[in-house]
Amino acid sequence: MVKKALSSLLVLASLAFAQKTLEVWIMPNSPQPAEDFKALVAPFEKAHGVEVKVTVLDWGVAWTKITTAATSGVGPDLTQLGTTWVGAISAMGVLEPVDDVLKALGGEKAYLPAVWRTTRLEGARQATAVPWFSELRAFYYRTDALKAAGVNPAEMFASWQGFEAGLAKLKASSFRDPETKAPLAPLCTPGKNSWDVLHNAAPWIWGAGGEIVRQAGGRWQSALNGPESLEGLYFFLSLAQKGYVPAESLEKNTAQIEADFQAGKCAVFASGPWMVQRAQVPEAKGGFAERPAAKNLGVAPYPAGPKGRYTFFGGSNLALFNFSKNKPLAKELLKYLGSPEAQVRYAQMAGMLPGLRSAWGEPSFQQNPLLRTFIQAAQFGRTYPSLAGWGGVENLAVQHIGMAWDLVAQGRLTREALKDLMDKASVAINQALR
Repeated sequence: MVKKALSSLLVLASLAFAQKTLEVWIMPNSPQPAEDFKALVAPFEKAHGVEVKVTVLDWGVAWTKITTAATSGVGPDLTQLGTTWVGAISAMGVLEPVDDVLKALGGEKAYLPAVWRTTRLEGARQATAVPWFSELRAFYYRTDALKAAGVNPAEMFASWQGFEAGLAKLKASSFRDPETKAPLAPLCTPGKNSWDVLHNAAPWIWGAGGEIVRQAGGRWQSALNGPESLEGLYFFLSLAQKGYVPAESLEKNTAQIEADFQAGKCAVFASGPWMVQRAQVPEAKGGFAERPAAKNLGVAPYPAGPKGRYTFFGGSNLALFNFSKNKPLAKELLKYLGSPEAQVRYAQMAGMLPGLRSAWGEPSFQQNPLLRTFIQAAQFGRTYPSLAGWGGVENLAVQHIGMAWDLVAQGRLTREALKDLMDKASVAINQALR
């Protein structure tokens, strides 16, 4: 009888312990992802007497792992979701509504419209994700290279015409990197071999007044073959065909392009806020602080197109699975991770910007002129619609824009050839959306 009572107590004790453990899946967002996240949640663990277990998923396997958890009902309490994944996972019906969490964090007014749009499936009333950190794009440039070429950054990044005129001056310049003694390419950008092919193209499409998809008659359909979208795509792709981008860049991925800029091979390239952090870190720790590129670093927003100035706005959100056994405690962790203090600290760890707008007032962001430019660029940020089938749409867009990059590499890009490719892309995208 005593043994039975003791056994029951042990079972109850183990259950109580289980209720004081939260499991979170994240991606490698910072230099030491597990250690950094544990340091971030340490105050929460102490305040609530809870252990937060973190598992780091590589981006290459994260989608499979998360969808497997969603279909099996076996997984963590909380998971990180790329903002473009929120629609698909929400549509599976496995995420707990988090409207109460967002209300506690300030509601819709606490976020930029582009960020707020990522909190739910497009058109849904209930929110299923809490913004965690934001990633947006701007142009980095070498101040010394532009000065030597007689290029005024304010004029170069004011408009498409100014941008191309600036690239032409950089191409004609005799400036050489003081360390490598080699000339700099005017612009470096990856071609088809990068995961962010669509992110790189989207600001140009939007700047011309185009869209990737648009709603018509209550249905979503491709707009990649519309005249405005084609105009934006052609302008961007033709910069490489005009010789402003080195041929070898088109075979590289984003990480390799970033390395080229750090090594003094490029005068201009587009990237996210993490490069500001790397410019302050010595090479021995993964940065490039000693290089001329770090000592002559400028940041500018994307130039305005005929129909406006835009930049791609992405990042990651946090979501709560509805099969979690610890929903109240998990929601408290969401509130903690969504708070200004935690958002600032994690953004600094990851080299990103907070998802919460009020956190952008942090002095470490405002006092850094490069990060301040990113904050200003965020006002022009746009994101993709949070559709259930967005993954398929993006894959098809990337595939066909990749074919256009092949034409660029062969010197065979024409407006007609681009339209033919985007017509084919639109047929495939419309089939996927149906």
